[in-house]
Amino acid sequence: MNFKTRFLWLVLPIFILSACNLQLVESPQDPNAANLELTAIVQQMLIDQAAQQGNVVEITATPQPGDAQSAPPTEEAVIPAAVLPPATGDVTVTVSATTNCRTGPSTAFASIYGMPVGQVAKVVAKNSYSGYWIIEIPGQNGRTCWLWGKYATISGDTASLKDVVTPTSAATLTPTATNTSIAIATVTVTASATSPAVTGCTNPAAGNYNSAATVDDGSCIFTAQATILGCTDPTANNYNPNANSDDGSCNYAQVITNSSVVCEDQLDGNYNFIITVDWVPGRYGRVVIGTLNGTQIYKSGHNVRTTDSHYVLTRIFPAGTVVKFSLSDQNNVTSVSFTCP
Repeated sequence: MNFKTRFLWLVLPIFILSACNLQLVESPQDPNAANLELTAIVQQMLIDQAAQQGNVVEITATPQPGDAQSAPPTEEAVIPAAVLPPATGDVTVTVSATTNCRTGPSTAFASIYGMPVGQVAKVVAKNSYSGYWIIEIPGQNGRTCWLWGKYATISGDTASLKDVVTPTSAATLTPTATNTSIAIATVTVTASATSPAVTGCTNPAAGNYNSAATVDDGSCIFTAQATILGCTDPTANNYNPNANSDDGSCNYAQVITNSSVVCEDQLDGNYNFIITVDWVPGRYGRVVIGTLNGTQIYKSGHNVRTTDSHYVLTRIFPAGTVVKFSLSDQNNVTSVSFTCP
């Protein structure tokens, strides 16, 4: 070994021992680095904890003093609502993780409903640009909100949903009700000229009833209706269609075919009876009897020739007189009765 080699072996340990006593020199660190590292650790712990509990944590960047580019995030945990009975509709949605439902399609809009896992909600519209679904909030009478689509499972034909535009108004941090346009029907009322009132008798039972009258003027006149006694049975041979009071005279031998009476008020308690009777021609005995309150006050009779079939009696009797006209043959007696009024 030469001298030079020996010298190196002697000097090398000295350098090694000196190196052990040297201090390490580190470059200066960012004063916010420790805080950033701690914040990131805490943030990750919150996310892990929320994931274990089935909650979704949305991270919103917040600028920090001195470093606008590296902003530590803040957390907004979802508060799930109670699960209500499932909604029905053409399109429905469920979520795999509790999700905020907002007044618009981003975290800049306020959350007004926490959609819980297991809830079925009705989807009423969509926003294809942002991937949000507009749903009816269960149990809130048709109120709507914007649901993020990341955790959403849609059932139904979404092609039928209206694709709404993305809101451009400024977001608010407080819940706001969704404004719904309501069509208001405009009713045009055309005033017509008022028709003049027509005065007269408005009672249909009066003899001078005026169907055009709109105001009753008290002029109604009620004429006493004549009582026509006779057979009111349409199946009888002597049925009298003009009779309004049956007198028990119905028979079923075709004899009297028609009868009527006209009552003319004499304004003194008496009426002029105009009695008309028609019958089937034949030989009959004819009798006319007038009775007032059970007392006979008039009687007339004679035999009818074969060719006779018509009779008219014009005579004044007191009001309430019952005039009975009878025809008789060997087998039957046919009669009709009249009274005024």
